[in-house]
Amino acid sequence: MRRNVIKTASLILLLFTSISIHAAQLAIIIDDLGYQAMPELLSKLPPEVTISILPNTPYDLTVAAQAKKQQRETLLHMPMEPEHLAPLEVNTLTSTMSQQTLQHTLRQALTRVPDAIAINNHMGSALSQNIQAMGWIMAELKQHNLYYLDSRTTAKSIAQQQATSHSVLSLRRHIFLDHYQTKEFVTKQLTSAIKRAKKYGYAIAIGHPHPITLSTLNELLPGLTKEDITLVRLSTLFAEI
Repeated sequence: MRRNVIKTASLILLLFTSISIHAAQLAIIIDDLGYQAMPELLSKLPPEVTISILPNTPYDLTVAAQAKKQQRETLLHMPMEPEHLAPLEVNTLTSTMSQQTLQHTLRQALTRVPDAIAINNHMGSALSQNIQAMGWIMAELKQHNLYYLDSRTTAKSIAQQQATSHSVLSLRRHIFLDHYQTKEFVTKQLTSAIKRAKKYGYAIAIGHPHPITLSTLNELLPGLTKEDITLVRLSTLFAEI
């Protein structure tokens, strides 16, 4: 009897230990890479921090190669049509494209970030509401065994629904770190991401390669362990879906 009690207690302890290990995970993505070489401050961040690279930019292949050397995961930061007028990247996916043109543009962009594990949208508040276009995107991703991260530039996004319809694993961004480029704001947003992770088990935060963002992350990320937060690669979260 006593042996059974000890065995049961051990199993309960193991269960709670397992839950604790996975209870609070944080993934961070730095968007908009490609217009310059990998910033030194970004290279200093833990390799668990993912980068997302704009295709057909002057340094897209260079940054992708640098990330590979750092054992850092990469995403394709695919430009998509916004709701409001804004300067567009040359290879922006738009609602006026045919299926053939849209998928060809996406395939070409993927060659610029050859080790991408997923794509996430750059802008895209209009296109991510377009059922047909997002379906074409997901069909192409399925062919390449890639994931989709919804940057959630609009609350009306149907990207994840279309991903599910095409059997593509998807996640969404919860926190933007640097709407305002101040240490105080980045700190506040990182704190919000930590709170979200503790409440729901995980959080995904997106920032940009601004010096203040990178320097603040370099300062604060070592303190995550004291918060019982594990910094994880984005692929870790996809693997747990």
